[in-house]
Amino acid sequence: MAATRALPGSPRNIDRNSFSYRLRKQWPNYLFVLPHLVIFAVFLAWPILSSLRISLYDWKIMLPPDKQNFIGLQNFIALWKDNIWAKTLNVTIRFTIMTMLLNISFALMVSVALKQNFFGRSFFRTAFFAGSVLSVSAAAIIAGRVWDPQRGILNYFLVDVFNLPRIQWLGWPTTVLPTLSITTVWWTFGFPMLAFLTALLNIPESIYEAAKIDGAGPRETFFKITLPLITPTMLFVVSSQFIAHMQMFGQSYALTGGGPGNESRTVWIYMFDTAWKFFRIGYGSAMAVMLALIMLIGTRIFFFLFRSRFEY
Repeated sequence: MAATRALPGSPRNIDRNSFSYRLRKQWPNYLFVLPHLVIFAVFLAWPILSSLRISLYDWKIMLPPDKQNFIGLQNFIALWKDNIWAKTLNVTIRFTIMTMLLNISFALMVSVALKQNFFGRSFFRTAFFAGSVLSVSAAAIIAGRVWDPQRGILNYFLVDVFNLPRIQWLGWPTTVLPTLSITTVWWTFGFPMLAFLTALLNIPESIYEAAKIDGAGPRETFFKITLPLITPTMLFVVSSQFIAHMQMFGQSYALTGGGPGNESRTVWIYMFDTAWKFFRIGYGSAMAVMLALIMLIGTRIFFFLFRSRFEY
């Protein structure tokens, strides 16, 4: 029988390791990714690159890009001599630390409670998460009804029911930041609670049963089993909460306007005022770049601290 030979261009002669072949095979996958890639490039990558560029200019909003005055790193040098920048950065970091500690602790405790089997569990899970779907303006309106010094619900009970002094929750330098932190925890803790609850539900019950047989109590079980097994989720929650709270804007802007004084004025408020009230676009972009760099460094620190606790 005559041996058959593959004709040139037949499938047997295709080099499956060639770039063109792999590109043809992967082309449908690229088409699926393309819409997200376009949105990412237009609404995230391009603004980031534009902000980096603008931060190197004394940018005038009415001038075309080719007429802008290039000043190099002068905006960044001026930034670290700016007392208001130092104050707003201090306020932002204090708010972030305070809110992260409260939010993560409260969300973890609630998620542990909601994991238990009791009547109405689904209702409470929904109720605790419901606040997270509110917009910042709606959350600020509700919070204003609570913290208002004259007609607020909290001061009503303090003054009219318990005959205690009236407290200016949002008007005193010592109380304004904790008040905004508590408001943010009430508004946002549903998301980390859901993340923790999902991680807890994925832990096999057989592990807890074995620990109970070995005589482990609730405290040992929580610290020796639960916390180590949800460490990846803890890293995700800590990193996302850090990034979110470092960008706090709406709560303070709606409830206090950054006051009293600059005691609740965050970096984002200062950046917004600088760029869109005084039209110092280049200086405001330098603030955005520095804030992004601080968040990047902070996130890497969290990854370093958690790295020894689980394998990637």
